[in-house]
Amino acid sequence: MSVAVRSFPLENTDEPLSLLTQICGTHKAVAQAQLEFSLLHEQVLRLEGLVFSYGSNAEQSANFLEGLSPELVSELNAAYRFWEDSLERQFALNLLQDKASLAEYHLYERVGELVRRELALVSDLWPQRILFIGAGALPLSAIQIHLQTGLPVDCLVEGPEAIGVAEQVLQKCKVNKSVHVFAEKYGKYDLSAYDLVIMASTARPKRKILRQLRKKCHAGCHILCRTAHGLGQLLYEPATDLDVRGFYVKQDQTAVAETISTWLLQAAGSAAADVQLRWLREVDPRLGSQILRLMNRTLEEETTIGFPGPIDDETGHALMRQLHEDVKSGHRHVLIAEKNGIVVGQLILTPNSVPNHRHMVELTRGTIDRSFRGGGLALRAFAEIAKKCEELQREVICLDVRAGTLAAMWWQHFGFKPFGLLADYSRVRDQRYQGLFLTQTAEELKARVQELAQKSSTAAA
Repeated sequence: MSVAVRSFPLENTDEPLSLLTQICGTHKAVAQAQLEFSLLHEQVLRLEGLVFSYGSNAEQSANFLEGLSPELVSELNAAYRFWEDSLERQFALNLLQDKASLAEYHLYERVGELVRRELALVSDLWPQRILFIGAGALPLSAIQIHLQTGLPVDCLVEGPEAIGVAEQVLQKCKVNKSVHVFAEKYGKYDLSAYDLVIMASTARPKRKILRQLRKKCHAGCHILCRTAHGLGQLLYEPATDLDVRGFYVKQDQTAVAETISTWLLQAAGSAAADVQLRWLREVDPRLGSQILRLMNRTLEEETTIGFPGPIDDETGHALMRQLHEDVKSGHRHVLIAEKNGIVVGQLILTPNSVPNHRHMVELTRGTIDRSFRGGGLALRAFAEIAKKCEELQREVICLDVRAGTLAAMWWQHFGFKPFGLLADYSRVRDQRYQGLFLTQTAEELKARVQELAQKSSTAAA
């Protein structure tokens, strides 16, 4: 069945919204065998037409998505996944019965182009072993990867009912000696020998799978994680920043006339290896802009560095001018982390200027770009702080943080001990939060850093 692609005017959202609602209802009815699959197929093709028509218009797509509830988008993702699984399973059976050829599959050319774009991201790599995670009854991506590289591909299939059909499909396509399918769970599967791992956009749960990849893949392994941007999110659940925590997004290949985008990921520890730390002597406009960008990226998800949300340009420029004056005068010391000339971390050290408190220093505004968290940057930064305290002859380090947060746990992991709790510490959008006050000596921090470095070295060995 083929349905002509139609454009929908997003300026008038009534017709697109009606289609989205219809798809959710049709999906439920088809799943309960109350309606024919052909009706859902027709509606999904119209949905794809909507995505293709406006996928390149980022502003218009974003405005349209903002008007949709998360529940509706989640239902659409489920409907599209059901449609794709059903289409794949039925086509696989037709293929096995000689009723169709592989090239006739509705998504054949689209998947082939997606794989070409993804392999271009790793063109400098010649992998020995490739793994694809998240195939179904028709392991088309794995087949395309093999056809385009000539290399063997292992494939983890979702669902025990699909593994038998997938094996027959590979045999029918005469690639069963080069493409192998397995039903093992990703958590128990040996990931250590692969040079390239590709994650399907439907692979779930993304966060747990990626955590296993980060822990078990070797340091040089390239990971391609399929995701969705713009209106592609109506079809596929996107990978989030939390999903890829502990990874550095090395490249982001955004689909324009396609439905799937791809992230090239690098484990944060590997990505952080060439990050440079330095204390600033001034905060020029270039550095100021980068520090603000880092802060605002953090503030998109967190409000624990003293601001209720992203900082506007006027406030930000004033903040950076004051920071520049404080650094030049020695009132504050700013440590930054840079990768390829881009600021990916910062921390401010402020010596207490009161005569009776000149042995003390305060830590504030510590943040690391989420792509580098878990990569060992914090340990290196604390080593720098301990050395700076020795240089400044400051013996006691103090800080305060919102209680119950990951940040509070992180500070305590590095040896900071609570000495006070303030009930009305911060107020954000009518919410009140407790504050935790922490301290340790510079000597204690130095010893803790050495202890953690030794544990890290032992674990790596």
